[in-house]
Amino acid sequence: MSTVASAIRRLWWRRFLVLLAIIVIIALIAVMTSSQLGATIEALTPPGLPEPVSASEQVSLDQGWNAEDADRFHHKAQGTQTLPIPLSWFLALEAPLNSPFAIPFFKRERFSDNRYLLRFGFIESAESENNEYGLPIGFAYSPFQSIRGLSRKETAVGLTCAACHTGQLIFKEKRYVIEGGPAVTDLGQLTNALRAALAQTALSAKLPFFDGRFGRFAKRVLGTEYSDLTRVQLSKELDGILGALIDQPAGIDVTEGFTRLDALNRIGNQVFALDPKRYGNYVNLNAPVSYPHIWTSSWFDWVQYDGSIMQPLVRNAGEAMGVSAELNLTAPPKGGRFASSIPFDNLHWIEQQLAGKDQPLVAKAFTGLNAPAWPDSLPAIDKAKAAVGAQLYDKHCSGCHLPALTPDIVHGKAPDAEFWKNFGPIRWRGRDGQEKQTRESVLNVKIIKQSHIGTDPAQGDVLRNRTVDTAGSELARAGQSSPGLGLDIDVCQRKADNTLDTIHLSDHAMQLYALALGAVVQSGIDEWLRSTGTVQAEIEGDRPNCLAAGFGYKARPLNGVWATAPFLHNGSVPTIYDLLSPVAERPQVFLLGEPSFDPVRVGIVTRTVAPEGRTYDGKGYFIIDTSRPANRNTGHEFSNEKHEGVIGPALSPEERNAIIEFLKSI
Repeated sequence: MSTVASAIRRLWWRRFLVLLAIIVIIALIAVMTSSQLGATIEALTPPGLPEPVSASEQVSLDQGWNAEDADRFHHKAQGTQTLPIPLSWFLALEAPLNSPFAIPFFKRERFSDNRYLLRFGFIESAESENNEYGLPIGFAYSPFQSIRGLSRKETAVGLTCAACHTGQLIFKEKRYVIEGGPAVTDLGQLTNALRAALAQTALSAKLPFFDGRFGRFAKRVLGTEYSDLTRVQLSKELDGILGALIDQPAGIDVTEGFTRLDALNRIGNQVFALDPKRYGNYVNLNAPVSYPHIWTSSWFDWVQYDGSIMQPLVRNAGEAMGVSAELNLTAPPKGGRFASSIPFDNLHWIEQQLAGKDQPLVAKAFTGLNAPAWPDSLPAIDKAKAAVGAQLYDKHCSGCHLPALTPDIVHGKAPDAEFWKNFGPIRWRGRDGQEKQTRESVLNVKIIKQSHIGTDPAQGDVLRNRTVDTAGSELARAGQSSPGLGLDIDVCQRKADNTLDTIHLSDHAMQLYALALGAVVQSGIDEWLRSTGTVQAEIEGDRPNCLAAGFGYKARPLNGVWATAPFLHNGSVPTIYDLLSPVAERPQVFLLGEPSFDPVRVGIVTRTVAPEGRTYDGKGYFIIDTSRPANRNTGHEFSNEKHEGVIGPALSPEERNAIIEFLKSI
């Protein structure tokens, strides 16, 4: 072939590629503006994510569990479908490309690969009997789940307790895994990225000759059943799931970011808005909190930051419902109404592992999950300073947080310690007015009024003010109405005088959310007990299902608090040193999502930044701006000034450091 002919051939080939590129762009625009996928335009572009912080070694601390117990806790299924796609799709899906215009030309690693999932703050976990696919800590699979937008049941991917309650600290190339500690994860970004990956895959299926992304996905999902017919059907199912996601409300007023979650509002939205499709009950996310640490908490009389729930199984089942366990709210009463996909025996096992087999007041020790001890590989504790700090703790902290829960007390070496005097049975009144009490004694934690502690009120306001509509609606025909959710159950309510009284709860158009949630969860437990013939006392114990709303924030014992940054309930203070400082000295804007540990100020390595109207920085870390409502870092202040939120006198730098040394030791 002549040189001229070759040049002409190359010219025509370039023209063909240009023409083809134009056709692709036109096709992209046409698809992206169609009525079917127009609503997914924004979802096509994924969030920017930070690279995982590397560590040469992953260390598990001795907290009373063996490796097998920890692995089961990490991956014990709760019957949830937190990621709203089948497991086979999750394993086949590619991570989203940074630009939707790159879809026809590039491919990425699988979404389920550790090198992608760890960017959301998850912790790597090895393949095991409990973790067949080697997914990070906190992932589990549940068979026979109904997935919205899909016309059959499938094995689904859900998050476990461990997804939110396993922490990590990185110091000098070591990653310390904290069982029961606050996670670093950003579940909002995980949702956004998954939606982008699904939308890009669905878009790929609409691009003739440039459908490689969808083609690879289809071959992985369908395997030997791959054909033109099954490929078309898979594309329709993908559109159906995307459509179901788009139809749901997903409003956000305050971004959660790394290390935080608006758990109470998310649970309420799932149970009262998304599950029953009563979207008028949806509330925009507006009160994120730092993931709480959960060691010792099985024996508290009240749990949650706002001290709102008493019954452990109700607490755990409500959490499972919040991360999308299937809940039936349409079956006839006594015909499966309130049946759920939750394996309550799994929740019971989890609670037993956390609580331990022995009652602490009887054993004069805690036998469940313990707080982490300060590792020898971190800088050594200054014992002289810690001794001074113990006296300062007793003077300034024990009034709210109780006498220090030291390792000697935890491990049964201090049976006469003052700490044990704070245990007692729970007493409440039944519907008949008769007083009842539990056989076991629990730790009476103190609930501090928000007006005294002065911290951000947003989370406390959720249960104080939020109502939900569980009633039916009046029909056009006189005297007839549609059914409500079917609430018809006794619950226990904390009253203003601190007594606990049993009340009956029925459907109402403005039911207090705190009571309604307790009623739905208890109804789900009762339905499971009825259908399985399980003896109630074997799985629930005898603690009443008591609910409280608007009484303040809980002051829990501070054992292991050194491993639980960031601090305050909303994660607005990066280190303990900052928390012991006046509010004016605390960082106002800093980054969350970087788990590097500061062993001197004790907390996360603080990286300040100018917000400039952004929510995430250029590397993908969350920017927490404490000037915004729900993010405020006020309160719990040691200052010589007199105003709301001052709980003690100003502490010198030396006193702050002494208290820190003591807190490292418990």
